[in-house]
Amino acid sequence: MALASAGMMMGIAGCGTAAAAKPLTVAEVQQQPITKAQLTNFVAMTEFFQGTTLPNNSQEKTLEVKALVQQTAVNQWALAHKLITMKKASSQANQLITSQIEAQVGGAKGLDQLLKSKHLTFATLQTYVTDQMVTQSAFTYATKNVKAPTTASEQQYYQKNKTQFTNPQQDEIRDIVVKSKSEAATILSQVQHGANFAQLATKDSIASTGKSGGSLGYLPVSPTGGMSLGMYQAVQSMKVGQYTTYQGSQGYHVIQLEATKPATVSPFSQVQSQVSSVLLQQSQDTVYQAFASKVEKSMKISLTH
Repeated sequence: MALASAGMMMGIAGCGTAAAAKPLTVAEVQQQPITKAQLTNFVAMTEFFQGTTLPNNSQEKTLEVKALVQQTAVNQWALAHKLITMKKASSQANQLITSQIEAQVGGAKGLDQLLKSKHLTFATLQTYVTDQMVTQSAFTYATKNVKAPTTASEQQYYQKNKTQFTNPQQDEIRDIVVKSKSEAATILSQVQHGANFAQLATKDSIASTGKSGGSLGYLPVSPTGGMSLGMYQAVQSMKVGQYTTYQGSQGYHVIQLEATKPATVSPFSQVQSQVSSVLLQQSQDTVYQAFASKVEKSMKISLTH
């Protein structure tokens, strides 16, 4: 289960003195309250790991509460059945934060800066990840008998979903970058009348690729696959051997489409392990959801929001 999945936020109680107002609750599971603060932290940490902002509407809010309730029920069950202890879950969380999360963001300092930029605290992260370890113990328990998919089912999935394994067309591009529109127009005219593109790139381009004659090699024809949006839009109407110009963030570009490779579909042998992982995850998720729903139904739950 990914950390971005819904997780319970146990232990984040309302702060303040004994005389403070009673924390607002959104639900209760076996008489354990889930506070508004817990829900807020849960949503914030989910967004943190997903790298996106969840919709802010009533339907989404209802789903968030239901997800938190279900995870709270599952975590209560896991702890009661001694699948894991909070001490062990905390240790696993600290290890994961150190070995994986910090490693991806430049160490402890980088994580601290990232959390602050999102108005989050390390304590909230630690609690969230700890609770994910509890949830993971339940997931492992519930899915321990799920079998790996057969080769036949993998091939069937591959045949039905070939678009997922299609590699986009690739274009071989040469690029000259200059500061002004007039310079780009002059160079475009020169290459259209027979001037050597590579030589002009070496002489005139302000980009580092000018040293290699402006060669960018083969780029996937996609605005997210190595091409800028401007280049992607420009090459849509080009044929091999043609030139065009467009304005980019560095300046004005003159590009040449040297060659193209058509889109290809990766053979099954190359993506079988990927397909297998997808099918196994789907099976595990189905089994886990049935388990979680059963646990939830066995407990006394009330929604108060």
